[in-house]
Amino acid sequence: MKPAEIDPEYKELFDEIGAKIRELRDKKGISYTKIAEEIGISRNGYNNIELAKSNFQFLTLLRILKYHNISFFQFVDSINR
Repeated sequence: MKPAEIDPEYKELFDEIGAKIRELRDKKGISYTKIAEEIGISRNGYNNIELAKSNFQFLTLLRILKYHNISFFQFVDSINR
């Protein structure tokens, strides 16, 4: 299944979110396949989030942040604006 297309108006934001999520994962030294398994989503789904190719669900973002022990508000504050 092809991921939902991201509204061009929000593409830059999704790019920044994906990059920050990848940065968190890289700091832990864990593969995207492993974290996808840990939080209960497909590896392709997780990879698409990091690559900003997915209009992901908010709950998925919260599960990723919980895995990294970071609050949503900490995450938002850490994103380049």
